[in-house]
Amino acid sequence: MNFGEKLFQLRTERGIYQKQLAEYLSVSIGTISNYENSVHYPDLETLCRFAEYFKVSTDYLLDLTGNAMPIDSLNTQLTDGYTVGGALNIILELSQPSRQRLGKYLAMLKTCEEMPQKEQTIRSQKQLIKHQKQVIERLNQTIDRQAGVILELREQLKEKKVEIPPKVFSEATDI
Repeated sequence: MNFGEKLFQLRTERGIYQKQLAEYLSVSIGTISNYENSVHYPDLETLCRFAEYFKVSTDYLLDLTGNAMPIDSLNTQLTDGYTVGGALNIILELSQPSRQRLGKYLAMLKTCEEMPQKEQTIRSQKQLIKHQKQVIERLNQTIDRQAGVILELREQLKEKKVEIPPKVFSEATDI
């Protein structure tokens, strides 16, 4: 993906108009359009301002990395004594099997973190199913009562020797 495509993608994903971006950079809308259509490319200062505006790295804008994380986020403190960059350096020093185990461990941590939300969703779905089951049971009871009324009416009509066309009775009991 070239710079123009990357710029267009970032802008549209974030719901930003060319006019807004042009105002931020103090350029014309046409200039933004030219960047997005790869007619022109920004100078270094403008490239840095794009990175700052979208909170991504210039390497990401230039498609040198798929990681959109700005470089200053490497200084983000994770825990006492560990920054994102420091943790990344430690990870890079690990053997390949240890990196694979770390990846599995991180996936497990993420799953564990999401469990309370998933459990709440499951509880909500169980309650909904219980409610729907009660509604279905009430509907079945209503249908059974109506079928009983229909059978009773049929018997009363037979006693009075009123002919009921078979089609009427079958339609009434097909409910």
